[in-house]
Amino acid sequence: MKKKWGKIGCICLLIYGCISCEGVSNIMHIHNNSDEAIYVYFQCGETDSLPIAPKLDLFILFNNDNERTLDASGNPLNSGFVWPDYRIDAYSTGTLKGELEGRVWRSSPSFRFPCEGNEATLFFITEKTMRNYSWDEIYKDQMYVKKTTLTKDELMKNDWLYTYEP
Repeated sequence: MKKKWGKIGCICLLIYGCISCEGVSNIMHIHNNSDEAIYVYFQCGETDSLPIAPKLDLFILFNNDNERTLDASGNPLNSGFVWPDYRIDAYSTGTLKGELEGRVWRSSPSFRFPCEGNEATLFFITEKTMRNYSWDEIYKDQMYVKKTTLTKDELMKNDWLYTYEP
């Protein structure tokens, strides 16, 4: 009898966990229609200046010291540097993931507008700038090449796609 209630309890806990944990979702797609990679800083609301924090990174350190992340053949991946999701190659499309004050993270395939208000501002920074200047310099001199403010309605109308034109 105890085993039966234990199994029922585990099943209920699993169902509750699946229902209550939405995770972080996709925000939008961005098509980079330029000759070089860009970095995209997402900020809720309409704002005139690039925030100091959190900063964007040129690379992210991927640490697989515990060898838990495997490749398709089942071999552990080597630790190293990887491109962040907010970096979009030239003439390609990337997906901004759920945000935390401008940072983007991996998550689910559905689209959700993460801002309490109806607007979000995108700052576009060239890879050349990210390689040659510190984040403090980029912030201080506001070294973005383009800024645009979009509404949730605009994103929905365009099927959650924005095309970056330099």
